Amino acid sequence: MKIDRLILLVLDHSGGTISGKTLLQKRCFFLGELLGKDLHYQAHYYGPYSAEVEDGLAKLKGLEFVQERSLGFGVADSVGFEVRRYDYTLTDDGRIVVKTLKQRRPDECAEVASVLDNLKAAGDTGNYVELSIAAKTWHILSETESPMTTSAIRTGAKDLGWDISEESIDEACAFLQKLKMVEKG
Repeated sequence: MKIDRLILLVLDHSGGTISGKTLLQKRCFFLGELLGKDLHYQAHYYGPYSAEVEDGLAKLKGLEFVQERSLGFGVADSVGFEVRRYDYTLTDDGRIVVKTLKQRRPDECAEVASVLDNLKAAGDTGNYVELSIAAKTWHILSETESPMTTSAIRTGAKDLGWDISEESIDEACAFLQKLKMVEKG
């Protein structure tokens, strides 16, 4: 299934709206990992990031299947730029595309929905920070072929410019265990 279709299904499964680009990226990350689909994620500031997902989102916005809304918080970051969040909503045309997709590819759509249900059951509450930490942890674990301790994961995170507490890593590992992506160790 093409990335733009996956994005539409992620939005649909999220009630038609996702609050934040990072949350959308991380749900797509786990969706790709759990479906065995390479979405070309690379280490990035907020965890694994895919230019392909970004391009797919841009295409959907251009086709007016997805509407982007920017929300400023009136707070500047360390460089002086206003902190903003980008929210994404399916348009009426986008909902029609999703409906058609579900009719034409019911098995694939059901598989995507099942994975997203599993993410929710494992603890995806829509908190982009927690999902980002889980994605960072999985990225580090998947890059090595041997078991890692919390301390080793933290060191791997620092090497990528990520500062993750041991408590957050433990919570991320519990999430990944519920998804059967890692074993208790």
